[in-house]
Amino acid sequence: MSFALHPITPDEIPTLITIHDAAFADDVSMNLMYNLSGDKTDFMNFIRNSLLTNPTSRFFKAVDANGEIMGWSWWSIYLDGEKHAEDAAATIEHQKTPPKDSPCPELYLDYHRDVAKRREKWVTGKPASILQAIAVGPKHQRKGVGSALVWAGLDEAKRHGLPTWLEASSAGRKLYEKCGFRDVGEPIDIDLNKYGGNEQVRVVCMLHDVPS
Repeated sequence: MSFALHPITPDEIPTLITIHDAAFADDVSMNLMYNLSGDKTDFMNFIRNSLLTNPTSRFFKAVDANGEIMGWSWWSIYLDGEKHAEDAAATIEHQKTPPKDSPCPELYLDYHRDVAKRREKWVTGKPASILQAIAVGPKHQRKGVGSALVWAGLDEAKRHGLPTWLEASSAGRKLYEKCGFRDVGEPIDIDLNKYGGNEQVRVVCMLHDVPS
């Protein structure tokens, strides 16, 4: 299928959030941390602020021949280690308060605390590229959209000579491996039985080294 990549515009943010929630509709941990069927005002404002006020943000959308958005990704490109450390500290502070309609605030707090610890060990405070979010609409999955969105971010990182970091679910790990990412550090193992779920989840930290 033919599609093209473009930057996003603010008026497309509601569509991006709809795609995000549809892509993660069956993800138990996401549904426990966030009420995916709830109010989207805070999420929309967060994405809008990242797009309009943070110069490190890069957003890409994949659009088909009919103009439909198939998927999107959000990257943070840190050329300056100090800016990276500043944003990381602000993120940690922000994530001390779970979403007001989170079904399981404890999982939200524990997960983001674990993510912050691993980022601090490997990339926080250093020039780096971070994949913050990626989502492909269910009907557009397995058509190369995810790979194209990942490579768009990697190309941006390559232009600046930056390593790229992400946290991968089991569903996304193979895609990232194909794009050259490798596992690093300690995975985040979550027993969802402690939080109202009924499964074990592993999130793997991955790094794409500085391209040669």
